[in-house]
Amino acid sequence: MTVEPLRSGDPESIGGYRLAGRVGEGGQGVVYLAEPAEAPGRRVALKVPHSAPGGGASIDLDEIAIIQRVARFCTARVLDAGIDGDRPYLVSEYIDGPSLQSVVESGGALRGSELERLAVGTITALAATHGAGVVHRDFKPHNVLLAADGPRVIDFGVATTLGRSGEGRSGPSGTPRYMAPEQVRGAAVGAAADVHGWAVTMTFAAIGSRAFDDVLPTGSHRPLQVDRFLVDLPLWLRTVVAPCLDEDPEQRPRSRELLLHLLGHDQEALRRSSEERSEPPVRPPVPEAAPPLPRAPTVGRRRAASPPRPPHPGPADMLPGLWRRYPAVTFVAALVLAGALAAGVGARLGSPPAGHRTRAAGAAPATAPSPRLTVGSADFPENVLLSEIYAQALVTAGFKVTRMRNIGPREVYFPKVLSGEVDVVPEYNGALASHLGGLGGDTREPMTTGRVNGKLGRVLPDSLRVLDSARAENNDAIAVTRETARKNGLHSLADLKGVSGDLVLGAAPEFETRHQGLVGLREVYKAAFKDFQPVRPEDHTMLAEQLTKGTLDVVRLFTTDPAIRTNDLMVLTDPKHMFSAQNVTPLVAADVGAKAAAALNAVSARLTTEDLLYMNTRMAVDRSRVEAMAKAWLVQTGLG
Repeated sequence: MTVEPLRSGDPESIGGYRLAGRVGEGGQGVVYLAEPAEAPGRRVALKVPHSAPGGGASIDLDEIAIIQRVARFCTARVLDAGIDGDRPYLVSEYIDGPSLQSVVESGGALRGSELERLAVGTITALAATHGAGVVHRDFKPHNVLLAADGPRVIDFGVATTLGRSGEGRSGPSGTPRYMAPEQVRGAAVGAAADVHGWAVTMTFAAIGSRAFDDVLPTGSHRPLQVDRFLVDLPLWLRTVVAPCLDEDPEQRPRSRELLLHLLGHDQEALRRSSEERSEPPVRPPVPEAAPPLPRAPTVGRRRAASPPRPPHPGPADMLPGLWRRYPAVTFVAALVLAGALAAGVGARLGSPPAGHRTRAAGAAPATAPSPRLTVGSADFPENVLLSEIYAQALVTAGFKVTRMRNIGPREVYFPKVLSGEVDVVPEYNGALASHLGGLGGDTREPMTTGRVNGKLGRVLPDSLRVLDSARAENNDAIAVTRETARKNGLHSLADLKGVSGDLVLGAAPEFETRHQGLVGLREVYKAAFKDFQPVRPEDHTMLAEQLTKGTLDVVRLFTTDPAIRTNDLMVLTDPKHMFSAQNVTPLVAADVGAKAAAALNAVSARLTTEDLLYMNTRMAVDRSRVEAMAKAWLVQTGLG
């Protein structure tokens, strides 16, 4: 991305960020390349909005909220916002890559794999945006950045959320050249307008800027009529773009259907999907305490079945290798395939053999061209998901894998690992250390990841070892509603001092007597609650409901509990590490080799708590398949 020098009127710093240059300027404001004063060398993008006519500049809080709803791989994450004097600013992730507009203007139209990668990556981002209940309303080449890890869609300044009907709101939106017909008319703008903008943008990328400017010069306030360019598009792209240009928004395909087409989904199933859109989608029932997340809207029904598959190579003919070639095909791609191709996904990944091998503890594995490992799991969904991520990572590394899911609690699966019946199982370092007697329930010292792993290493049997711990943790979480946090100024557990006397906390009965519970909250954080409400383990799922209804003010959940996301709860940070680290950590037989260990350590290096929370929510709310979730995460992180 080209960075221009600062101009004479530009400040040297804003809000503790040193300005290094200008990234660009548009109708909404100026974007600078900046560095935090406390972290020189770390590049961020800092946006300063223009002043409104007759008034001062302001930060659009709606824009921040909308960006935060969109999956992080789609756009630039918001990092900070504030006001420096009378100058508001917004700090976001710096995407080091040129815009699609500048790439095409300087280098000409995209061809071959570059165009295919762009089409798949951008429609994946758009499907994820719509899945978050957001419509962009200004999809154009300027707003697509070509980062090294895939395209990102930026500038949600005119974006809006979608209502229950899948409609957006009317009002100013978009850039005239890329507007959908309904935007030009000033009608309500939904996800179908983004699909139209995507089609025009892909046409621009495929034929180049000169052809566009010959028809409609830059700066024109009329929308482009790109139907005439369809004949110039590669056939695989033409069949996708053509229906997106329909005058009637209800006749355009949905973004997830376009993604399916590009990934090679059979056309008969696409036709059935189109016909089914005339009926309300049937979703699995979700408890009232956990409402479903915003989903891709229904934008209507197409008049005709999808065009036939292109006879020459295009993205549809490149499956299954497409997963490996396009890192931008992330969760959305796999989740769509999981819903539409449930049987096919399982077939591609392979079914576990009916039986499994056993070997005595300490026995060396037999030499074979294709080594086999057995990956087991505990009997709860998150651990099953982690075991599938491990299994697929090992398959990619060249191993044959036997899956043993839902073995049972630690008391059941740990002996199987100890005996050599299971080679690999996802563990949580703090819980395993406690199980083996390495951590006392009343320990007072801060239990960081390093300290927990040190204690675990001293009590682990010689026939076993643990590999690298992930940043991802399924840890104790003290959660509140955002209204409670705002009212009481709560961000961390330390903020409970002085306000906890007015709050009622709910948790499992044993939480009341443990140091990693009420005792520790009193001793470490000086938090003395008005009352403690014990909740039986079988009623754990009711905690979030009681919190949102006001029956409880504070609850103990776990950091990867889907209820946090579905109820938009706020987890208070634990700066003094009162709760023991519970990092996801592979537990393996001691004789598991270096190649397998490297594959599992690569998973740990990339897995975060946010990833687990997101995937757990998709499984709980959308009933997404474990195989698809695992594949999507591996592809997103470059391991698939």
